[in-house]
Amino acid sequence: MADAKVPDPKAGAKLQQAAQIAPPSPMVGGFRLLAERTSSASELAQRFAEVSFLEMTADKETLSVLNVESRDLRKDPALFSIIKFMPSRIDVTYTCLANSSPKKRKLDVLRHFLNMLTIADDCYTVDMKQVYQLLEASITEMNEYVSSDYDKLFSIYDSLKTDHVSLQKKVRDLTESSSALSKENYDLKNKNDDLSIKLKGLETLSDPVISLKIQEWLSEHRGEINISDFSKVYNVPETRVEQMLNKLVTEGYLETKG
Repeated sequence: MADAKVPDPKAGAKLQQAAQIAPPSPMVGGFRLLAERTSSASELAQRFAEVSFLEMTADKETLSVLNVESRDLRKDPALFSIIKFMPSRIDVTYTCLANSSPKKRKLDVLRHFLNMLTIADDCYTVDMKQVYQLLEASITEMNEYVSSDYDKLFSIYDSLKTDHVSLQKKVRDLTESSSALSKENYDLKNKNDDLSIKLKGLETLSDPVISLKIQEWLSEHRGEINISDFSKVYNVPETRVEQMLNKLVTEGYLETKG
């Protein structure tokens, strides 16, 4: 009896991740033009051989012309068109990527088809009524595509215009607020300067206070005073301390030793 294999729990997650990474499959479209071929498939192939980017295959009386416009990660054709030139008709098949407009894609393929038809001009007898009908239908779809895009663009423009008006109002409001804050900041600065001046005035000792502090200092230091130390302690200039000492001696409040 063979041993049963335990499923890898990571396998499901890997498959799910690969499915998310894989790009969506392109859509397929096409159209047909009835026409009688007046030359052989080999002669028609010689005409298209001059166009370097085309790839051709022949199957009996049918010449298939491949135009690859882009490839996927595996180098397989992703965006391409195939024109099959048959004895009594011409079939066109093309792909359209999931994230692009099918109407615009059809217009691009039709332009390529008409260029190819120009190269094969004398190799087919074409009923021009069919060409006119094909062009008329494509032009109608083109108008719908353009109108749809215009409506989308106008809607985006209208939305952006509304946002622009709203942002302009916000800019004006912010400018006014900034001006008001600048004035308020200027007034606060002036008040702060005034308070700083007043504070400095309060921090400076008056003459009577300095006189009292000198006498207290002398009492605490056995009648001696170091002018530099006193100046640092009370944040008073040394010259002013000397002036107050002289004044106290002159007025008889203090006596000098020696």
